[in-house]
Amino acid sequence: MLASIIPVFLIILLGVALRRCQWMPADFFPSIEKFSYNIAFPALLFAGTARLSFAGSQVGELALATLVPTFAIVGLTFVALLLLPSLPGASRSSVMQGAMRPNTYFGLAVAALVFEPKTASLVMLALALCLPVVNVLAVVALAWWSGSRPNLATVGMTLARNPIILATLAGVLVSVLAIRLPAELMNTLDILGKAATALGLLCVGGGLVFTLDGVRPAALTVTSVLKLLVMPLLAAQVCLLFDVAQQVALAACFYCALPTAPNAYIMARQLGGDARLMASLITLQTLLAVLTVPLSRQFLPWLAA
Repeated sequence: MLASIIPVFLIILLGVALRRCQWMPADFFPSIEKFSYNIAFPALLFAGTARLSFAGSQVGELALATLVPTFAIVGLTFVALLLLPSLPGASRSSVMQGAMRPNTYFGLAVAALVFEPKTASLVMLALALCLPVVNVLAVVALAWWSGSRPNLATVGMTLARNPIILATLAGVLVSVLAIRLPAELMNTLDILGKAATALGLLCVGGGLVFTLDGVRPAALTVTSVLKLLVMPLLAAQVCLLFDVAQQVALAACFYCALPTAPNAYIMARQLGGDARLMASLITLQTLLAVLTVPLSRQFLPWLAA
């Protein structure tokens, strides 16, 4: 897996270099992020899931193997926050986001390079299943610790318009209904999907922050351990306990091992979280992921082969 992770990491570093040298126009990263999020990644997700033949039990097994660890991590994060009594409320919401939200760009890019198409499509499905849940939990956490009341109608409308969720669900529908789409359309989507991998990783690199101002070491450490090590380990235990299919288990462990989401910074900044801590969590976890993500397939002994 390292042979695939290292190129991903190098493209992320290219994004860092492009941002720091200011060689590209100021709107370069916002523009490619908008294109990737609204067009290229949805094309990748739709094409991948539309080609997948879903076994009757796979969706349920995948939901079990990803959502149970997610809710368990939320509970463990609450316990961990009790050990950090001096942490401000805004920082607590960022810890919660950092412990449960996955980096979609990183996950799709690495899955496409590392796994066979069926397993990569299961990773896409895991994202589609979990993104609505973790986004709602993130908004609730931000509202809870900021002292405001979450607007559930706004959250629902935001999720209903999310292009990543919509594209994946549309692909699942096409697959389940056995709809045959024109080869010309699917080939076009494949070309757009290939662009998504590189562009998304450049965006990840462009968003990393390398300053120590306002860093909270205890919060950084606890959150990163929960997200990168404890969550995939919990997923492995759930998979072993319920004897889920091998490909589903591998996709679930991989999903749970992903570093935290770059757009958590935007949500923290807009909804009263600790944006500085969130930026530090995104940067640290992305850098550590080059080591921890390959470990995710070792959490289940029979997946290492």
